[in-house]
Amino acid sequence: MRARVVHAKPNRSVPRIVALALALALVLAACGNSGDDDSASSDNTSGGNGQTVTTVSAADLKKNVPVTAPGVTDTQIGVAVITSKTNPLNGKYAELADGMNAYFAMMNADGGIYGRQLKIVKERDDLTGLQNKEQVQASLAEDNAFATFLATLGFGGAPDLQAAGMPTIIWNIRPEMAGHDNIFANSGALCFGCAGQILPWMAKQLGATKIGILGYGVANESKLCVAGGEKSFQMYPTAQVVFSDDTIGFAEPNLSAQVSQMKQKGVDFVTTCMDINEVILLQKEMKQQGLNAVQQLPNGYDRALVSKNADLLEGSIVIPQFVALENKPQIPEQKKYLEWMDKIGKAPVEVATIGWILADEFVTGLKLAGPEFSQKKVIDGLNSLTDYSDNGFIPPIDWTKQHQDPAKNPSSAGPLECANFTKVENGKFVPMWGKPDKPWVCFENDAATLGEPTYMSFVPKG
Repeated sequence: MRARVVHAKPNRSVPRIVALALALALVLAACGNSGDDDSASSDNTSGGNGQTVTTVSAADLKKNVPVTAPGVTDTQIGVAVITSKTNPLNGKYAELADGMNAYFAMMNADGGIYGRQLKIVKERDDLTGLQNKEQVQASLAEDNAFATFLATLGFGGAPDLQAAGMPTIIWNIRPEMAGHDNIFANSGALCFGCAGQILPWMAKQLGATKIGILGYGVANESKLCVAGGEKSFQMYPTAQVVFSDDTIGFAEPNLSAQVSQMKQKGVDFVTTCMDINEVILLQKEMKQQGLNAVQQLPNGYDRALVSKNADLLEGSIVIPQFVALENKPQIPEQKKYLEWMDKIGKAPVEVATIGWILADEFVTGLKLAGPEFSQKKVIDGLNSLTDYSDNGFIPPIDWTKQHQDPAKNPSSAGPLECANFTKVENGKFVPMWGKPDKPWVCFENDAATLGEPTYMSFVPKG
């Protein structure tokens, strides 16, 4: 009997990816802008929960037949990368290319795919997202790329990529990807303002009873994020939201009034919809005023950052978008990633890890397209996947429906919402709450009451 296919619910409420998206939206607002085996009969790309998607045969993966498409020669498949290398958050967005290059090096060492090497032919900086549309248009006109990868603060070029029929693979932190069936990511379309079970369960685990939620007032996404946190505790009342402020200015230098009110109200768990710079400022003020509350960091999976701020961030909780690299035992995909990052001499930072995942997703599309591949065949192939997880590195995505905004199209959400938790201890990330071989903590989507989680692994079976 075939196992039930599990799709993770789009990220909801305040958990990390949504909160980061909101913080990045504020930057724009503040700136006035919004290896194959020939003996095998086929090659398989694995999704989660044991689902296997059969692609072309292993022999076909080595076939080199004429293909007329942008960026394709007899020996190469070229792609373009657009990132917000220039940004005010000290974000390592350009490192997306490092993870991609590690994955491409692994593929190329085994002969590439369809007799062709994979290569980044152009890297562009969209200058804090302010020139995203312009850089996308320039890339489409000048770069002669088969696909486009992005890790950007803004995503104004989404309609241009859709109109061009360009296979597009992104770090998903923005709402603009929703509704575009050519855009793929490390998660399905985000659910801004939706209630979820992750935050209430975290509060329960911590024994927290009084919640503080802070967000910016200059972007609608941040207000939705705060509202989603409030809704979560209304639906699953493990604790009470006693302080909520969605009017904070971007890069606000003084949060003493907010912290004073939270201390007065007895807040013992704080979650925010703000960028890491503001979160660190908040933590400093909490320490100064003696507010002993655990903070969930929405943009904190950064080893260098927590090491530098070890004392300040001690005990904070971070939710990575993938199985934390500190998780033991490591899953096979983690081992490959770390091995090849070491081989190319690059650090396995967060966005580089996303780059590896996106590169795998792209290659999965190529495998589904076959030797006579085209941009459309890659898009169509990825849109046939119901359970993509990069071999368990991320929760499964159903691309037959998860391009849609789940806030507007509830049926596009999967049956589960999942999180992978880490805690900052002595300047390092330590996995918590999950189980070593089942690191994902998952809940049934929209359950009437908060029940016990199911601990899961999405590594393919067999």
